[in-house]
Amino acid sequence: MNGATKLPNPDARATTDPSHSAPAACVVLLGASNLTLAWPRLMSLVRERFADPVHVYTAHGMGRSYLLERTGFAFGKLPGLLRCGIWDALPSFPDTVAPCALVTDLGNDLVYGCEPAEVVAAVEESVQRLRSWNPRCRIVLTGPPVETVRRLGWLRFLMFRSVLFPFSRLTLESVQQKTLELDERIALLAEQYGLHVVRPHMEWYGLDPIHVRRRSQQAAFAEILEPWDAPVCVESARRRASVSRPTAAVRWVLGAERKTQQPSTSGDGVTVFAY
Repeated sequence: MNGATKLPNPDARATTDPSHSAPAACVVLLGASNLTLAWPRLMSLVRERFADPVHVYTAHGMGRSYLLERTGFAFGKLPGLLRCGIWDALPSFPDTVAPCALVTDLGNDLVYGCEPAEVVAAVEESVQRLRSWNPRCRIVLTGPPVETVRRLGWLRFLMFRSVLFPFSRLTLESVQQKTLELDERIALLAEQYGLHVVRPHMEWYGLDPIHVRRRSQQAAFAEILEPWDAPVCVESARRRASVSRPTAAVRWVLGAERKTQQPSTSGDGVTVFAY
């Protein structure tokens, strides 16, 4: 009939919305402040290594914890990595897509008072969930900056503890001992599960002992992502990703819960889902 209303095509969104198209690559990024601070450089590296389209599933943020219910920086808080929605959001992809995952920033929970054994148990749980989701997932872990922490003086330690973790009362000696134990336990876990471990270089850091300095971020994350064994995509390498920083699906600002529909950002062949 001429006056009939045209019904929407139920498949139209799947063909126009990048979040509903089958990706050429799927990347999972779990971590805290180093992912946040290096995000633009990190996305450029991801963009260079995979053909379009790339789906990135990430849970990161300043002061983020793997174990605690909520942690944050300044006036914002985010759910712990093991408690956030990323695990329910990871999609089913064809067998042709072998996802890659990075599990990093493992030291925050030490400063929050957790023991190295507890932190490694959380890392192991993350690895098991990733392997359960997709047995072919290529997982990379990063160790803590052992040498940087070992050479840290008490004055600089107190300064950064006061700024980054003002409620912590850990001593420098305790942090150094726990960092070394964490590194040793991560090595054993990696051997058990056949994972790659990338250990940070001292030259990646400046005055700040736990955050890779800006001028080293590109080189640092290029080395960290190398075990994914993803060849540089010639076509993608010609462009730089212009993906803005994502906003997590659930967060708290001044105690009020805020929700953001996912995907958070999409552009230049990269779609980002943040949790």
